[in-house]
Amino acid sequence: MPCLPKCFGGGREAVAQPTKKKAEKKDQKQKDENTDSSLKNARNLQEFFQESELAILGPLANRVKVVIDASLPATLHGTSRVTDGVPLAIVNPKAPDRRYVILHELMHHQLDELGCPSLCCTLQGKAPQDSWLRHTQFQALVRGLLVQLWELIQHSRFNLMLARVFKCGPESAREGEYRSYMNKGYLPAYGMCRRDGHPSLRRLAVAAHVATVELEGSNELQRDFRRFVNMTYPSGPELYAMGEKLVGCINKKDVELLRLTKAQLDAEMQNMLDDLKKVIENLNSGMRIKVGPVQPLKEKFNGRCSTVSHVDFCDMAADPIVTVTAGGFGGRFGGES
Repeated sequence: MPCLPKCFGGGREAVAQPTKKKAEKKDQKQKDENTDSSLKNARNLQEFFQESELAILGPLANRVKVVIDASLPATLHGTSRVTDGVPLAIVNPKAPDRRYVILHELMHHQLDELGCPSLCCTLQGKAPQDSWLRHTQFQALVRGLLVQLWELIQHSRFNLMLARVFKCGPESAREGEYRSYMNKGYLPAYGMCRRDGHPSLRRLAVAAHVATVELEGSNELQRDFRRFVNMTYPSGPELYAMGEKLVGCINKKDVELLRLTKAQLDAEMQNMLDDLKKVIENLNSGMRIKVGPVQPLKEKFNGRCSTVSHVDFCDMAADPIVTVTAGGFGGRFGGES
C-alpha cells in the first residue's frame, strides 16, 4: 500500500551516471508536484466521521488528512503515506466503502506510531535444491508475498474493532477484487513469477489468496472462491487447505490499541511477529525461519515506521547474501491488476 519496500540487495543499475542523475531530478520534481497537490487537496476526517467516532480514534484523527485520488487504478482502493510529516489516507473515489478505506489507512498509521515494525528480511546461505525459493528472486518474494501476509496479520488486529465500532469492513473491497480475478480465471502471483511461472510459486500464491478471502471476504465470496479454486486448479482442495492452514496461524483480535498499556502494546507487536513466523514456516521453504524482536530504527523508514524486526531465512550456513527491507504498511489496499 506507494509504500513499496525498499530493496538494499541486488546489483548495480545498468545505467550511465548522468542518465541516472537526470532521472533522479525528474523523479524528485514529480514527487514535489505530487506532494504539493496531495496536501492542497487534503480534507479533514471531520468531513467523513462524527465527533464521537473521531474520539475513539485518538489524537491521530486530528492529524490524518484524506485525499480523494481519481488517478488510482481500479484495483487499488486506497493507499497511505506520510508527506511533509502529514499522515495521508489516499482514497480511490470508486472504492465501494469509502469510510472503511479511510479507517483502514488510518489504522496502519496508528500501528506505525504505536511501534509496529517494518521487516528486514535476509536470505542466509542457499535454499535446498527442491525448495520453491530456487524459482523466484528473494526480493520479489519479500516485496510481494511476505508484505501481503504481514499486512493480513496487521489487519487481523483492527478489522474486528472497525466492524464493531464503525460497522464497516473489508468485505466490499475484497468482493470486487476477487470477483474480477474469478471472471478472468487467473490469480496474480504477487510478483513472484509470471503466469507461466513455476508451479510451486503459483501454488503459494493461490494459498495466500485463499487466506485473504477467508480472513477478509464475505461468507458468500468464500463459498464461491472455494468453488473457483477447486474447479480451476487440479489440486484445488489441497491448495485451499494450504490457505486455511495459513489462516490458522493468524490470531484475529477485537482490540482497541489505544486502550493498551505500553507493556500490552509491546506484547501485541511480538504476538504479531509470532504469527508471522508461523505463517512463513507453513510456506515450507526448506529454510529455518528466525524472527527477531522489535528494535528501534535510527531514522524512520519511509518517514513513518520507527521500528524493525529482522526475518532470516537460514540454512544453518554462512553470512547473508541478500538483504531486502520490507515495510508492510498497508500502503496498498486492493489487488494486483
